[in-house]
Amino acid sequence: MNDELLKELYDRRKAVRGSTSDEALEKLRAKGKLSARERIDLLLDPGSFVEMGLHGHSLHESLAHRTPADGIVVGHGKIDGRIVYVASDDATVLGGTRGRVGELKVARVRAAALAHRAPYIALMEAGAARVQEVFGAMAAGAGSRFAEHFRMSGKVPQVAGVMGAAFGGPSFTAAQSDFVTIVRDIGFIGMSGPVVVKVGIGETVSSDDIGGADRSATVTGQVDHVGDTEADAMAGIRQFLSYLPSNCWELPPRVPARPAAVDTEEGCEKLRSLIPLLDKQAYDMRKVLALTVDGGELFHWRPKYGPSIVTALGRVNGESIGFVASNPMARGGVLDEKSARKARKFIEMCDAFHIPLVFLVDAPGFLVGPAIEKERMVSLAARLLNVVCAASVPKITIVARKAIGLAYLALCGRSMNPDTIVAWPTAHFDIMGPEAAVELVHGKAIAQADDPEAHKAVIMKRLKADSSAYKAAAMGLIDDVIDPAEMRQVIIDTLEKTAASRAAGFKHRIDP
Repeated sequence: MNDELLKELYDRRKAVRGSTSDEALEKLRAKGKLSARERIDLLLDPGSFVEMGLHGHSLHESLAHRTPADGIVVGHGKIDGRIVYVASDDATVLGGTRGRVGELKVARVRAAALAHRAPYIALMEAGAARVQEVFGAMAAGAGSRFAEHFRMSGKVPQVAGVMGAAFGGPSFTAAQSDFVTIVRDIGFIGMSGPVVVKVGIGETVSSDDIGGADRSATVTGQVDHVGDTEADAMAGIRQFLSYLPSNCWELPPRVPARPAAVDTEEGCEKLRSLIPLLDKQAYDMRKVLALTVDGGELFHWRPKYGPSIVTALGRVNGESIGFVASNPMARGGVLDEKSARKARKFIEMCDAFHIPLVFLVDAPGFLVGPAIEKERMVSLAARLLNVVCAASVPKITIVARKAIGLAYLALCGRSMNPDTIVAWPTAHFDIMGPEAAVELVHGKAIAQADDPEAHKAVIMKRLKADSSAYKAAAMGLIDDVIDPAEMRQVIIDTLEKTAASRAAGFKHRIDP
């Protein structure tokens, strides 16, 4: 091979990789954005990226010279030494519209991720299909990405980063992913952008109105993590993947154990002091968890959506754990439609990738009333019960205080067959809240008593004794009553006793 051919090769590579003009880069910088390749460099281990399809461009004659890499950078690299596949949209190429060659490149990478059993990451800032290349009857063959994501679901982790406007097709990639991060102020997600909304229904709205970071994180729950900067979003992706195996045919990676606060007497006392004696007095369950896990480190998944449930990844003795915990700081821990949706997907994801589940129960029940019924609460609760019942990873249930009715079951009560079920001394069980039970069963007698309040107090005291953790333990319905500071050791013991029964393999897909 002569020098001229090699020079042409290297010149072509250099031209594509340096195709983003200084002017375009300045516009990105002004918006707090990185280029498609800079995003990949920030995400992956240094020097690990291997690009695929570098020489691709539009096959449309008038666009060929304007579409380096056809507007999307794809390939594989490493995160913490493990192979991942990545696709990064280049919004400086024809506004991020997706061409036919670009679609072929992404399909190639998705197929490789599944075939090679590695996570797939989409860094998205893309518009609709490029109209010059996909028009009219050609639309009859569109949409292969949906089947590709479906085939990957539950087999390899799928991650989406919303790095800019990601309306239409990219939003469905996000919906079908296991983890979605969005960059505040520059990331947007939704069925259609403002222009399409204006044409379709005549309404003028902003991108933020449709699906900005705050709306997506708190109202719709369509993102799981918000990064204040692109660097924050990339760090979130790396941290999330650190808890998961590369695929469903592996168990989660185990890392060297780190001490937890409760490994010291001072930490034990700090945890105990968090827990109030009064049922109606709130406390922060996130602090309880932080004192219990390795290094106090938790990765919160969808923290601002359905906040009456905490869903978080952490480690105990070096092993990945999925925590599903009541949060009395939000609505007293009552389960509503948002917390039910959130817990359902989180549990499905943990089960698909073999992450043991710890349920921490302090729930007075599901929200009631006509408004919640309009959200199809019965169906949502049933779906949650189904996934809890079906989960085959080690399940550990710790009842902190209130374990009431269907909410107790949905948080892996005894009938959901947890591998271990214990309670704190503050715990109590009942089919409904004590106040409602007293009114239903004893309301007439109380009203007729000479001293209704005194009569009610006697009944409440008896009900409290009959519903206590000790009563449940005496009946053989829970395994033990524990000091809250013993919770970490209970988790470690359960992981040890279930170790031989844990097997990797495909279980199920993960619904959006």
